Amino acid sequence: MNQVYVVNEEHRATEKNPLFANKNEEVLVYHESKQFPNWYLCKVRSSGKEGYIPKKILSKTGNGDRATVLEDFSARELDVEKGDKVESNREIDGFAWCVSEDGVAGWLPMKKLNK
Repeated sequence: MNQVYVVNEEHRATEKNPLFANKNEEVLVYHESKQFPNWYLCKVRSSGKEGYIPKKILSKTGNGDRATVLEDFSARELDVEKGDKVESNREIDGFAWCVSEDGVAGWLPMKKLNK
């Protein structure tokens, strides 16, 4: 079920050209984020693009320095202003996948959202 939130703090995307990985694509796994536990800095082998992917959609292989992505994933973040309303249908480890009233989708930190 979708959840409607009101943004309590402006958010700007950190990457203008974010990582995208397809289901079953192999990525190199570097390290876990210190700021956002259970999100790992990865590099998509086919594109060379780097970004954070949540642990729960990675299946690590080898000695843990590689993984297979279990579903299509975009690291796109959503640009929002305080007071904007967004709708979310997914939450993973401190982030929500949200759609703005303009129909634009991306990740937002849960700490910037109020029910």
